[in-house]
Amino acid sequence: MKRLPSLLLALVCTPLAAAGELPKLELGAGLLGLSAPDYRGSRNDSSYLLPVPYVKYRGERLRVDEGAQGILLEQPDLLITFSGNLTLPVDDDTPEREGMDELEAIIEFGPSINYRFKKFDDSAWWLDLPLRFAYTIDGDLDQIGEVFQPRLSWRKPARRLGEWKLRFNFGPLYASSEYHEYFYSVGPEDATAARPQYDADGGFSGWRGEFTWSKRFGSQYWFGGFLRYDGLHGATIDDSPLVSEKDGWTAGAAVTWVFLER
Repeated sequence: MKRLPSLLLALVCTPLAAAGELPKLELGAGLLGLSAPDYRGSRNDSSYLLPVPYVKYRGERLRVDEGAQGILLEQPDLLITFSGNLTLPVDDDTPEREGMDELEAIIEFGPSINYRFKKFDDSAWWLDLPLRFAYTIDGDLDQIGEVFQPRLSWRKPARRLGEWKLRFNFGPLYASSEYHEYFYSVGPEDATAARPQYDADGGFSGWRGEFTWSKRFGSQYWFGGFLRYDGLHGATIDDSPLVSEKDGWTAGAAVTWVFLER
């Protein structure tokens, strides 16, 4: 699945504009280049060049920085938030799903517990525990299950203009049977000689690792990118006929122009 948080939300995050107080609101626009599998487990890749908004907001309870987050609790080493993901729809010309219904755009949202267990001078290790409830959004909001993604995360913030902001995270994914069924089940009406009927179970959904980077150049320009690995080895759905590749890579980079700070 082509998820947008790491592309439009996590990517449109800048390092500190300068030492001292930061503006509450920043606005801008840019371009994003993206290459991604049509969905996790697909051998077919798609490439995009998309216009992207740049939004950064620093409020007490709402922040748009590393994604859009509602702050439920904040302490020096503990952060509890409510945030979400957005997944692009999948065209019906994907070879593995030829003749099947299209995969609709999906929104995932839910709480996340983030605990900082090791702090260094300029970086820290965190344990992130996000739980997401998934809904299709092309028509009615139909729930399609839940996703849990515990991960270890190393974060190096940028503390002044011109510093690199870096983040690496890695961990397993788990999903409900309803979620796996939506992507990986094959009903009798869609079964063929090359694509037998398949009922997906819930449980272990594989591994994910991601590295992101960003930097401000001058006062108005920002550059950022990411590289993500998805592995389905040992997942409960790795034997689905819709899984044609157990190792997948997604990459993207964006350049933005910041035209408003307040």
